[in-house]
Amino acid sequence: MRKTGPHLTHTIIVHSTSISSRRHLTHHSYTPAKSVCTARRVMASTHYNPQLGATLKNERYTLLRKLGEGITAVSWLVRDSTATGSTKKYFAAKILSAEATAEPNGPAREREFLQSINDYADKVDDDEGLGYLPALFDSFNEGPHLCLILSLYSTSVSALRRSAPTKCLPVYMVRSIIYMTLHALGVLHNLEIVHTDVKLDNILFSNDRFFLDANLDKYLQQYPVQLSNPEPQPIPHSWTYDTSAFEAEKMTVSLIDYGHAEWSEGTPLGENFCPLSLRPPEVLLSSGFGTAIDIWSVGCLTFELLVGRWLFHPEDGGDDWTIEEDHLAKMQELTGQRFSADVLVRAKKGAEYFDSQGALVRIPELIPVSIEQAMQNYNISGLAEEDIKESADFIRACLQLDHTKRPTAGELLKHSFAMKAWNS
Repeated sequence: MRKTGPHLTHTIIVHSTSISSRRHLTHHSYTPAKSVCTARRVMASTHYNPQLGATLKNERYTLLRKLGEGITAVSWLVRDSTATGSTKKYFAAKILSAEATAEPNGPAREREFLQSINDYADKVDDDEGLGYLPALFDSFNEGPHLCLILSLYSTSVSALRRSAPTKCLPVYMVRSIIYMTLHALGVLHNLEIVHTDVKLDNILFSNDRFFLDANLDKYLQQYPVQLSNPEPQPIPHSWTYDTSAFEAEKMTVSLIDYGHAEWSEGTPLGENFCPLSLRPPEVLLSSGFGTAIDIWSVGCLTFELLVGRWLFHPEDGGDDWTIEEDHLAKMQELTGQRFSADVLVRAKKGAEYFDSQGALVRIPELIPVSIEQAMQNYNISGLAEEDIKESADFIRACLQLDHTKRPTAGELLKHSFAMKAWNS
């Protein structure tokens, strides 16, 4: 029995003559990829594992505490011993694993993309999007590990969303977060950079609470580092899931992590871009590559922030259908669109899934449900009908199945949903 999108939960629909019979999908949240355990074992064996108080770059940077860790890198709070006067002395050091550093065309390319952002910032000082992007202050190798000295940030939008009882955020907060993310993408896309991994874990709150080093000095004294087997201790911010609209106007976020980024021109070096739930049709079908990949992610994340659930949660049907086929079906069901002949002609994998009439071979029957209906089903408190209509229209614009027809980040900033940021 095939499950459709996140709409109309617990409703049973039976079609006795069709293998695409299914019940509707129940509530879901993020789940780790199946390969995480194996990947973490590799990560642990090749990560840089210093003692607290160790130094980098000839004793210039002192490691004070672990901020976070991932598959390819660990981030540390560091103090710059050369800082004097009003010069900033606290930074984040992103130290890549030996494996990630050595991998050809791998995560170490992040330095290349960050430098491109820096070069642009040196030439232009009035682009709002630069305020929502990280700055690279230094880079060097510590043995087999690439070290990137970056702006210091707090925790992620994902962490804030998960802290809410309903796992969603108020519409005024979502508008502002999406507005800033679009501005960041506008800069990246103008630089011909495709992020490819726009997700809530990669949107961090700025370190406004400790903008002054003296304030961070006091915090570090009050909350000392864990000395034995230190777990990540990120720098906190002042926001909560129910921060008022007035206070939320002070929020600033930045789009980080360029370890999977690609240049929009030329042949991309990777393949399976984006987490599965955020993966656009052109990646599934191999029908093209470009900045529109990031726009699709923005649409999915807008729904997730407002509703607290994935927009797409494709599932494997075993012998009946693949997870990719289910994903492609749900894309059509929720957007009300069909894949055009032009898209399928461009798609290298089109014949694997579609017949000559443009229908999915193994899921011929679709059950359209509008994005508005999907949002209404969750009865989110504070999300008015007008908000649902406006945000659904914005999401639908991001989710054009033909990536060549998706609006740019700049065009989306002119949508009424984004234009109401800080004016809720």
